[in-house]
Amino acid sequence: MKKIMLIAGCSHTSGSEINGTEDSEYNRQHSYGNQLAYKLGYEPINFAEPGSTNPTIARSILEWFTNNYKPEEMKVFVLIGWTESTRMEVPFHRTSWYDFHNSSHDWFSASGRDYLRINMGWEGIDPEEKQLIPAYHRFMANNTQYLEIVSANAVLQLQYFLKMHKVDYTMCNVMHMFTSDKHLDFYTSLIDATKYMHVDDNDLSFYTRYKTAGYTNPKAKYWHHDEIPHRLYAEELFNFIGENKCLS
Repeated sequence: MKKIMLIAGCSHTSGSEINGTEDSEYNRQHSYGNQLAYKLGYEPINFAEPGSTNPTIARSILEWFTNNYKPEEMKVFVLIGWTESTRMEVPFHRTSWYDFHNSSHDWFSASGRDYLRINMGWEGIDPEEKQLIPAYHRFMANNTQYLEIVSANAVLQLQYFLKMHKVDYTMCNVMHMFTSDKHLDFYTSLIDATKYMHVDDNDLSFYTRYKTAGYTNPKAKYWHHDEIPHRLYAEELFNFIGENKCLS
């Protein structure tokens, strides 16, 4: 039976800028997800995309299972690197060609073309986007609590989906996800922390942890780590998976 490891997330999970380029086969191979797959003896299928939101990540995994999953032929392990909660994707009336900016992905979620992804600091690439995006930026800045609840629901959606199908998985954070409060805590209390490394500690998210530790990547323009933090994080995930018996 073929052993496949799905790797979903944003640019940090795709290995963006490890070698200074935004996407390349080298970056994917040296990303923490791919390095983890090699350590576990799985074939990596890395479809993390720069700019992804947490709903983007959740939907991409659901789409892969809908179109590709053959339980009688493959054993699948899923690694999810959740991105910062202060991102949105919204239905868009025209096609967004995100796949052209991710030439080295192993698979592409075609449904992503139907949405516009909104990140803080990104103004858009054409006049229409530049006109629309500032209003979303204002909404995001004023509703971080709501966006964290959206992210928590994306986590729970996949948690229950993967458990229902008896698919092994591990989750982690690459950026800030959750800030405890009475509204969010109901949702986060339902998250299985034995399958989610450092779910409640933003300081231990991939990007923040190694930035705080002093690691720098002089090749990067957009604040991404190089090979060393990716290797260290893969080792940490490997140990977490073993200690928590995330693989059956």
